[in-house]
Amino acid sequence: MSDIVLELQDVSKTYPSEAEVLRILNGASLALSRGEKIAITGESGCGKSTLLNIIGGLDTPDAGTIQAGSFSVHALSERDLARYRSSYLGLVFQFHYLLKDFSALENVMLPAFMAGVSRREALERAKELLADVGLEHRLHHFPSQLSGGERQRAAVARALVNRPALMLADEPTGNLDPANALMIQDVLFSAADRHNASLIIVTHDPAMASRADHLYRLQEGRLVRS
Repeated sequence: MSDIVLELQDVSKTYPSEAEVLRILNGASLALSRGEKIAITGESGCGKSTLLNIIGGLDTPDAGTIQAGSFSVHALSERDLARYRSSYLGLVFQFHYLLKDFSALENVMLPAFMAGVSRREALERAKELLADVGLEHRLHHFPSQLSGGERQRAAVARALVNRPALMLADEPTGNLDPANALMIQDVLFSAADRHNASLIIVTHDPAMASRADHLYRLQEGRLVRS
């Protein structure tokens, strides 16, 4: 089995505007190995979130290829994209996107249950992951009853429930105070190590970026290794 979890080759993306065509990505390339953790930085609006959305199958490139395991992401049907996101990826965003009418436990177990895992196993996975992120005492609390840091920790647990090979985190500490931001950093990196998952973090936080194995800067639409 290949050790390469993700390979991008010459990925380009443009967006038309009234005045001109904006070239956001211009031949971005990257290879990521199993268990490798990288951070991507760059100026606001340079295309970091666009790049992560393309890797996650939430947006499509104009040109180039994205290979993630057996998934040729750039060429997948909607049905296969859904399978890719549920089985191969764990997604963590700046906002937690927890379902407000479900408990922390139900939010974490739901993706596994929807992916065909038995209710009993989904429940056990969710309990274990919530314990890993220090929320074993908050299993039955709803998002409105959790702090911002607790909600984001639950979101990290949810991202791991289907045992992804690749985790994508887009400004995961952007809405948090310094203490909770540090806690989420610890949770993300320790979870990636524990589950041997590869991790891509888009961040403006130099402290978080410094914890990655490698640092890239998105510059003029290309990924430049720092």
